[in-house]
Amino acid sequence: MNTASCWRLEVLGKPRLVRPDGQTLRPEGNGLALLTYLALEGPTLRSRLAGLLWPETPEGAARNNLVHLIRRIHRTYGEDLLHADDRVGLSEEVWVDASQLNGSQEDNAGETPPGTLLEEVHFDDRPDLADWLLAWRERLDNVRAERLGRTAARQEESGDLTGALVTTAQLLDFNPVSEEVYRRLMRLHYLSGDRGAALAAFERCRTVLQREFGTGPLPETLALAREVERGTPPAAALNRPRIPLSVLRPPSLIGREPEWARMEEAWEAGQFIILAGEGGMGKSRLARDFAASKGEVVVLEGRPGDALVPYATTTRNLRRVLARVPDLPLEPWMRSSLSRLLPELLDGAPAPTGPDARLHAAIHHVFRMGLAGVSAFVYDDLHLADPASIEAGFVLISSSFPLGQSGGVPRLIATVRPAELPAPTAEIFGQIVGAGHGVRLDLEPLAPEAVGTLLRDLDVPSVREMGPQLARFTGGNPLFLLETVKHLIESPRGDGALPVSARVSQLIEGRLAKLSPAALGAARGAAVLQSDVRIELVAAVLGAPLLDTAAAWEELEEAQVMSGEDFSHDLVRETVLAGIPQSVRRLLGRSTARMLEREGVRGARVARHWLEGGDDEKAAPHLLEAAELARRQGRLREAAAFCEQAADIFEARGSLDGAFEAVYTAMRLTVEISYQAELPRLGERLTGLARTPTQHARAYEARMHRLYEQGDWAGLEALSGTTLDRAREVGDRELQAVCHEALTAVTLFCGRLDEARDHLRQMAQIASELNHGSLHAITHIGLGRVEGFAHRRAALNHFEQALALYTDVSGDQTGQVSALAKMAVMWHELGLAPRALDAAQRAGEVLARLDVDSYYHLAQAHSTFLAQHALGDYRGALATLRGALNLPEQDQVWWRSLLHLDLARLFLTLGAADLARAEVITVEARADLQPLDVPHLLLLKAQTLARRGEEAGAVFDAALAQPGTRLNAYEHARLLLARGPTLSPTRALLDAETALVLAREDELGGVEIAALTRRAQAHLALGQLKQAAEDSAAATQLCAAFTPEFPLGEVLRTHEEVLEALGAPRAPEFRGAAATWLEQAVQNVPEEFQATFLEEYGRRRSPVGHEPAQVAKG
Repeated sequence: MNTASCWRLEVLGKPRLVRPDGQTLRPEGNGLALLTYLALEGPTLRSRLAGLLWPETPEGAARNNLVHLIRRIHRTYGEDLLHADDRVGLSEEVWVDASQLNGSQEDNAGETPPGTLLEEVHFDDRPDLADWLLAWRERLDNVRAERLGRTAARQEESGDLTGALVTTAQLLDFNPVSEEVYRRLMRLHYLSGDRGAALAAFERCRTVLQREFGTGPLPETLALAREVERGTPPAAALNRPRIPLSVLRPPSLIGREPEWARMEEAWEAGQFIILAGEGGMGKSRLARDFAASKGEVVVLEGRPGDALVPYATTTRNLRRVLARVPDLPLEPWMRSSLSRLLPELLDGAPAPTGPDARLHAAIHHVFRMGLAGVSAFVYDDLHLADPASIEAGFVLISSSFPLGQSGGVPRLIATVRPAELPAPTAEIFGQIVGAGHGVRLDLEPLAPEAVGTLLRDLDVPSVREMGPQLARFTGGNPLFLLETVKHLIESPRGDGALPVSARVSQLIEGRLAKLSPAALGAARGAAVLQSDVRIELVAAVLGAPLLDTAAAWEELEEAQVMSGEDFSHDLVRETVLAGIPQSVRRLLGRSTARMLEREGVRGARVARHWLEGGDDEKAAPHLLEAAELARRQGRLREAAAFCEQAADIFEARGSLDGAFEAVYTAMRLTVEISYQAELPRLGERLTGLARTPTQHARAYEARMHRLYEQGDWAGLEALSGTTLDRAREVGDRELQAVCHEALTAVTLFCGRLDEARDHLRQMAQIASELNHGSLHAITHIGLGRVEGFAHRRAALNHFEQALALYTDVSGDQTGQVSALAKMAVMWHELGLAPRALDAAQRAGEVLARLDVDSYYHLAQAHSTFLAQHALGDYRGALATLRGALNLPEQDQVWWRSLLHLDLARLFLTLGAADLARAEVITVEARADLQPLDVPHLLLLKAQTLARRGEEAGAVFDAALAQPGTRLNAYEHARLLLARGPTLSPTRALLDAETALVLAREDELGGVEIAALTRRAQAHLALGQLKQAAEDSAAATQLCAAFTPEFPLGEVLRTHEEVLEALGAPRAPEFRGAAATWLEQAVQNVPEEFQATFLEEYGRRRSPVGHEPAQVAKG
């Protein structure tokens, strides 16, 4: 029967019905019971079916129920599924999986489909049907056991010991108390040379028999165990000498006691353990043995070729975890996020586009829940993992520290080769270790004494006394040592001399030379394929029959070249790869690329094989696909590199248009990551490639971005205007939008808001014409910036629309960071610091997934600082600023100046006016602020002067006279309130009233609290106690809804002083509240500033202003 064109009824495991068109259905209840019964029993009388399905119902009614059930099945699934007359039966066109087990014992020999009959289905309310189901489950299990037994016997007879072991393990699942099966398992391990596994199987058998029956093993089982304990491997049937098990896997771990002890300490601390060392140093053995000593272990790995494809390592390991727990519950949003890596999770839903901010959270869930009960997972060869997977792992570790907690992520042990560790990965490891979340242990070669101990432990008489000689020869590398011992066993020399070369690759080459041509070809195909090596794929690469390749694979496993579907060691793979002639390597590369294309693989992995095959032209489109995939996953630097690699190929092939488009895309990506040092080079390359008027116009774009990053507003305005004219001449609407965006920035930063609005209006028109989601988002960002001067709620609406577009339409993660950081600033200025902190942290989470070192880090740090400072987290605020200022110098240089001003603001709050003044001087020397930020600099300069007792009035006046001050209600009000303590009470009162009007007009809740407090202080100084009490009371009440613009302690202290002046009985209550605030606030102040902070806020504050003779000028 052609199963592709018929119905499929699967009743083994979780039941399902598959239409001929592939649609999956899930029959339930009586419908499922009927279909399964007919599938196993064949056509059945209606009376029998009615009695089984409705046992408590009168026969007539039950038969009527059956009629309705059959009609419902016909309506739901079609009339070609069942035939119904006196007997009811399944159509002959229905293929049933259980039919493979429901036949003669010789039918389908060797085919034993897995799964319990109707898994998790029960018929407890119908006893006869329940008994029928139980009997069939037992019957099918017996058939499976018989077939597995025959299969294992055939495999053992044919010498396929690996296959026989797998089959016997399956057989043990069906009969876990069968002593006969345990004996077979022991014998197979013994014949394979794995004495330890054979003895472990015996111990398991003895434990099971004692637990289940209270008895011990039979005499023949004990005799077999004694034979295994003697440890004499059976005579080998091969022509070459058999390598003892002790050499294939030494029984003891020698020379690693200090590392084991340090791993114990790290394990107790829940730290990530990194085992570093060159190839062959025994990292994997140490990691796996240590992990196995703690409980259940899951082994994951990085593979060659992973680094080319974002999340390649994570994708493979997610599948492994989900295969371990196939029924792991996943929320819809988790399925959507993970489907970017695992398309099989879509289950018919539309594929999502663009990056997903919740991807790391979904990965965390799978590892946390999917590895529940696992003590540790070992991550082998982590240096081969792609950068995106490394960053996902960093997030996983950071969010789950300490590892191994109940309900958290299991402990993690990784192995790496330091020489092959990419710099970004090494940096992330350094951050983990520096934070105390991990420990790195570097494995050194074995000392001569350890080499001697290991040789004695191998129990190979011919090498037992060669310790000093082999220690010098191998340099103490355990793998080199064991490979040399294998060589001496396979090629003994009468004089006991060692091979001439000490290079282990030459020893491995000697073993490869003994392979048959078919086996050597299979090894070469696997080495070229590198990742996801499967026998059928290797056969396709070689163009060889599958069974011939499988036979060659058995030879490779016997020769210890392959272990399962991977090389026995990386050095073996590298040696095989190095030994492939260049012409054969190119041939295999092209064959691999074609095979992968047929398999539906795209992107960098296919491009690499075409490049290795010498066909650059076919590689270029795949490189562009790799760039788009990397862009969607937030790997912007990788995406730009792929584009340039494709451009090189196009240019070499004479396709200048293709090269221009690839370089142009790389330039736009470079702008996104703010890697501005590359812009001049890319601009020159675009100019050199440009041939058409449109291309010549677009080549100017790189220079425009460069001028923007340098803050050259005059130069940017001139070039943008010229480029806009050329873009209009050639009709390039997208380039016109870029020019309008640049001119918006110029006019906005220079305070020409009406002109900025006009450019934004034209951008919005172009975005609508082109249906361009990213351009719509950029327009909303610009409108938010313009509205943010006086209408912050409206600005927030624009930023939120931009965020939605960046998230749902374009997938632009740097755009998401920009929108969230600006939202955080707006929330802060509205006096809603918790919302500001939430937005800033969300921006940080997105930023952590990007491979960019750009000004976005500085923008996010600025918004985070504002929220932390307002909420009184001074320790965190200082750490945020210092961390950001320690980043490498980037373009958009004014951001560093803003952070220095933030630092000055923080130092003033902490009472360190001299340090604040130093930061102000630094910014003045840099002279790179945008025009609209100058009032902020002058405000902080005036405050530092006033705190130091110096003349500040002229600086305050200069700040208030700046064009940007009148545009920005928030900055204008802050300036007026900061000037208050330097003025007479009467003038301070006027400033406070003006600030209060500004705050209320634009809903600046935190500023309103500050303005009321300043006005209360002025009224108090003027003796107007009633008005002072009204204002100070209103200020304290608003603190329940908003975060004050300055520390809460000043609001509380002012109200307490007003109440005390009135003789109000509640004055002590607020004095206590102010004292409590101070006690708690100082806990969040860095130790070096606690004394000045206490001095600043611990003393009773004088009312605002001074006597006229003491009032500062201005």
